[in-house]
Amino acid sequence: MKKVNLFLIVVVAALLFACKPEQPVTPNTFTVGSGVLVLNEGNYQFSNASLTYYNPVADTTVNNLFYRVNNAPLGDVAESMALVDGKLYIVVNNSNLIYKVDANTMVCDTTKPFKLSDFYSPREIQFVAPNKAYVSDLYGTQLWIINPQDMSHSGSIEMGKSTEKMVLVGNELYLSNWSNTFVTGMEKNTVQVVDVNNDVKVAEIRVGKEPNTMAVDKNGHVWVLCEGAVWEADGEQPSLWEINPMLKTAEKRYEFDGTAMVLRANPSGDQLYVIYNNEVRRFDIATLTLSDTFRIAAEPQGMFYNMAVEPKTGDIYVTDAKNYMMNGTVYRFSYDGVKLSSFEAGVIPSAMLFK
Repeated sequence: MKKVNLFLIVVVAALLFACKPEQPVTPNTFTVGSGVLVLNEGNYQFSNASLTYYNPVADTTVNNLFYRVNNAPLGDVAESMALVDGKLYIVVNNSNLIYKVDANTMVCDTTKPFKLSDFYSPREIQFVAPNKAYVSDLYGTQLWIINPQDMSHSGSIEMGKSTEKMVLVGNELYLSNWSNTFVTGMEKNTVQVVDVNNDVKVAEIRVGKEPNTMAVDKNGHVWVLCEGAVWEADGEQPSLWEINPMLKTAEKRYEFDGTAMVLRANPSGDQLYVIYNNEVRRFDIATLTLSDTFRIAAEPQGMFYNMAVEPKTGDIYVTDAKNYMMNGTVYRFSYDGVKLSSFEAGVIPSAMLFK
């Protein structure tokens, strides 16, 4: 009976993904104004990724937005987004593609290039110019260079390691080397630096194990949250490192006793937020201390998964993946931790983008 159910799930998922807009469709009219877009990863190999739009002023939510507009699903595991020049770029990891849609209507323009594929396992996208962006890759050792204008591959940089999160500081791109699951023999305790003018790797900086999210402070320093891989025989505790971009050196600033998984900076860049032991905690870069008074705890049975900070108001948005199968929830808090609102999103709400 279980084999039959699994077969049906795979068949349905394949049929849904086959409906991606290769041919022009008649879109459902919708206008996306100011607010936050939430990318829901969905379950691996279920092709149930989705997009949610929330208007904090009106306190209204629209779920399954991409599907409702384009009559097609996003695909399998939606990973990240970027908004540039009125276009929204959505990276769908396991489907190995990037969508380009109108940021105001969410329509895939099928009369122009709207989709780019032929990656190994695309993760994050970082723009450095209107016609140039980098795409990190979990399965391969290439950092992809693409032209978003015509949605084409324009080159690659051999990094020797898989790449994950990225932050831009001046003309240098910092990349975390988070996982060695698909790259045999690689160290997963470094941050690499690429000169974006010449497309060459210029440095490799040793940090803690499994560096993941990064944030840039008011001084232009790069802070790196390392997850630690405590389950491994030679694992270590999660840690927070500060990189001086002038010296290309890293110094450990804090070691966590528990689980630490997402790092963000506040708008002024003098404080950091981290999801630590299922709470949002605040870290002061001046005193190099974790606040004991600022705590945002998950709801009972909840599971904090990702976080974003609104750049104008400083409001903190935190996603709750719950049991990773049902629809998740996104909570909105003020900069001082007061709950302002919450809304239902899709399955495994993760990346967020403010419009």
